[in-house]
Amino acid sequence: MDYAKLEKREAWLRHPVLGDPSFDAFEKVGETVHVSQAPYEWAVNGSIFRDPKTGFWYYYAGLYPYGYVSPPGKPELLSHFIIYRSRDKGESWECLGRGFEDFDCRFEGLEDTEMNSPDVVMTYEEETDRYWLTYDWGARHIDREEDWLGTDSGAALAWAECPEGPFHKLERPFWSNAIWKDNRHLGRFNRGYASSVFKRKNDWIAFVLQDSGDYFGWGLACRTAPSPRGEWSVPRLILSGDRPGYFPALMEFCFCVVEGDKVYAPATSVAGNRNYQIVFAADLERAEHPSAWKMIQEGSLWHARPIPEERGGIWGQTLQGFVEDGRAIAMYASKDDRDYGTLSVAALPLDKPFHDGFTISGHVGKSVSPILAAYGNYRLQAEMTFTGTAEIFLRYGGILGPNQHTSVSVVAEEAFSSSLSVELEEEGGYRVLARDHRGELKELAGGRLPGAPKTLEALFHRGKLSVRAEGELIWEGEAPERAMPLAVCAHEFSVLSCSRFEVEGIPGRYTLRYNAEDALLAAMQHISWQPSKEARFLCGRGYIGTGEQCAKWNIRGEGFRIFAPKTPELGYMEVWVDGFLYGTADLHAEEPEPSGKVYEVQGLPGESRHLVMLKGYEGQRFAVDMIEVDGDPV
Repeated sequence: MDYAKLEKREAWLRHPVLGDPSFDAFEKVGETVHVSQAPYEWAVNGSIFRDPKTGFWYYYAGLYPYGYVSPPGKPELLSHFIIYRSRDKGESWECLGRGFEDFDCRFEGLEDTEMNSPDVVMTYEEETDRYWLTYDWGARHIDREEDWLGTDSGAALAWAECPEGPFHKLERPFWSNAIWKDNRHLGRFNRGYASSVFKRKNDWIAFVLQDSGDYFGWGLACRTAPSPRGEWSVPRLILSGDRPGYFPALMEFCFCVVEGDKVYAPATSVAGNRNYQIVFAADLERAEHPSAWKMIQEGSLWHARPIPEERGGIWGQTLQGFVEDGRAIAMYASKDDRDYGTLSVAALPLDKPFHDGFTISGHVGKSVSPILAAYGNYRLQAEMTFTGTAEIFLRYGGILGPNQHTSVSVVAEEAFSSSLSVELEEEGGYRVLARDHRGELKELAGGRLPGAPKTLEALFHRGKLSVRAEGELIWEGEAPERAMPLAVCAHEFSVLSCSRFEVEGIPGRYTLRYNAEDALLAAMQHISWQPSKEARFLCGRGYIGTGEQCAKWNIRGEGFRIFAPKTPELGYMEVWVDGFLYGTADLHAEEPEPSGKVYEVQGLPGESRHLVMLKGYEGQRFAVDMIEVDGDPV
């Protein structure tokens, strides 16, 4: 089986922190549209629009000072957007200047506050021949966090007779965070931004990205109105990690896209590497109902290129675009080696959105992805190119998950334990590495090849493993005989592309393990948890929960086993799967016991994507440690 063939793309594990081997066919269009310069170093958001009347493309580039804040002594640096226009389908661009030149963003009651307006998106209403611009508004970026008290922000609409403006604002914004901050309909979410508004048959609908602050969760809310001027309905949360089913963590939405009768909501992980995306879709006329939304694509949506402008992976929010001539046209943001924002365009043929060969990239941290199959005896033949450092795991048994349950998290060190791998450097250096169950590393072999190897071959037979790079034998020796997955890894600021990853052997049932940080990350409960040293955890760190606290794992498999310690202070723990209570586990013991298997489920129904949730029975104390997932080879 060649796991670099597009028909095998679902056989790789994809995860918002661990990474994503992408088979996408996106290719960059033209030159980079915008490369940031001081004092607006972070152009990391934007949108792209095709004028249905002229066919011209317009790029609305959002400009921020570095770190989203004005530097000390320069309060005049207000975030804003500029407009680019292309007359040749993205091959070249001309800058038209500021989009809101002499535009008064202030609203009644906020006359004394100078406003930012960096993030905008355009739509066209054919009935009235008007262009409608949705824009964020908010107080200036300031130096001290405490100075934000009492300020407001939100989203509003302006109209124009052409995509270049001039723009005429509506008198009232359709979203105010000060008004909706404590709204019970939005739960933990307290800030809306990056909004988009669309005309439907009989009304208008607005989609507003939601942030939960220190909970480190994002969602999507909507409102409807008979006209752009309102009255707008009470906000409704339609997408978030509070859904009862599979929902990857750290997914930040941005602008939605309407094509035909469908609305699409792409989202990108805001983990350290930002190299994983998902897309949700719904019928536009039913999009205010949470049940209308389905995840139609997980991962394999976009890949980083080994060029200076894309050193940071996707940055800002996520992809956005339109369809033209059978192609999906998308804008995307990244950061270069100065940590400055860049804005570009890519295109993908809709009839062939995927191709043979995958790319996986690491940015501020490593990315690692195992195959959803285990092999005993096998032969691997891989062909690849890479920049930086790549690592091929020939026996993989690590404990997957992030190093912390917040944004900007990276792969935890325990994800590389219980493994045997070959580490390859762009300059030709190599190492054969073995890590035990504690993650302690032993170098089995090392050396240097004339250049970056493009072929790797491994043969495992009856406990004996031999490894060749560019046809040269670099190591042979003994290895654990049990069946284990293989995996690929791109190190920090490295890009690995595989055109062949062919495994000859019999694929068997795989086993993957996930740490406690992964469960807390998916539950969006960062501020509710503190690590515990009271019990003996398998992962080296675990957590004790109580009351309304819960933990969630998004898994790929047909069965799982929950591991947890037992102590005199713990009680019963509920185990939920996809919103249904499966049973309880007794974590109470008269004397402390080290972590062991406390609950098991096999034969999960339906597809292999499931949500496993833990919480205390009637508020009792419970422990979060590790889950072990197994499944038939994909």
